[in-house]
Amino acid sequence: MRPIVIMHENEEWVVPLHAAFKERGVEAKEWFLDTGVVPYDSVPDDAVYYNRMSASSHTRGHRFAPELTRMALTWLEKNNRTVVNGTPALALETCKLSQYRALEAAGLHVPATRAVVGREQLVAAAVAFDHWPLILKPNRGGKGLGVARYDSVAALEQFVNSDAYAEPLDGIWLLQAYVRPQAPYITRAEFVGRRFVYTVQVNTEDGFELCPADVCDIGDAFCPTTEEPAANEHKFTLTDRYNEHDIIRKLQGFLEQAQVDVAGIEFIESESGELMVYDVNTNTNYNSGAEQRAGGERTGMGALADYLIDLASAKIE
Repeated sequence: MRPIVIMHENEEWVVPLHAAFKERGVEAKEWFLDTGVVPYDSVPDDAVYYNRMSASSHTRGHRFAPELTRMALTWLEKNNRTVVNGTPALALETCKLSQYRALEAAGLHVPATRAVVGREQLVAAAVAFDHWPLILKPNRGGKGLGVARYDSVAALEQFVNSDAYAEPLDGIWLLQAYVRPQAPYITRAEFVGRRFVYTVQVNTEDGFELCPADVCDIGDAFCPTTEEPAANEHKFTLTDRYNEHDIIRKLQGFLEQAQVDVAGIEFIESESGELMVYDVNTNTNYNSGAEQRAGGERTGMGALADYLIDLASAKIE
């Protein structure tokens, strides 16, 4: 079996994956990508390389990790190495409009959205957009950080002119039409090897930081999918509601067309019953508590470990 190399910038997120490998008698290597060298003029080791780079890396002090990872993936692909979530996946991870274009090409619906660069452009752009309430979010935020709902021009203007205003990492803001939901939650569909694993319902009543990893803290008070917060015992709950729904087939088609191997894709059901897809996470995490409450038979890390082991064990012709 060839080696398995996990490309990442967050030690905490790979702990449960290592545990899944250990249960299967396999040990994976790590390639920590924060700073470093990509030896483009040499030949990389023959291995299975799994890219877990996140658009939120800057929130952990790893500002240029995605850029370094893009160079590394380019090198690996040049040499025909087995790469899971290669350069096409990384490109989608860091550009929401690219996600929406690919989702729409696969027959999926996305919220009305406009991209804005420039603090002085935001209010006028929102007035021209004319969707109220609206959601303002950074193109590269990660985990739902920085997502806020504004009900009026005055409220948005107050934020833009306040000391709390900070430019997004890449300078790009997204104005997005608020989708009034049937219930205060979003749904995240998990795929490994472009195959459906399960959907998890994420309660948004207490905030909109949606990272499902056990190590993530829920700290953002802004929530664009609820009117009034309420207590919730479990933020993440596995659900079978969409297992036979047409959206799963369309999401699998999207993954095939977009060349994404592993992803958690988030969508919301509007009051009228329309499903709107608004985020693709190619660096996906799983909530073990939700998996255990569902019986523990379906685990994201287990499915991921099995998939990578199968790739590493496959005969290369």
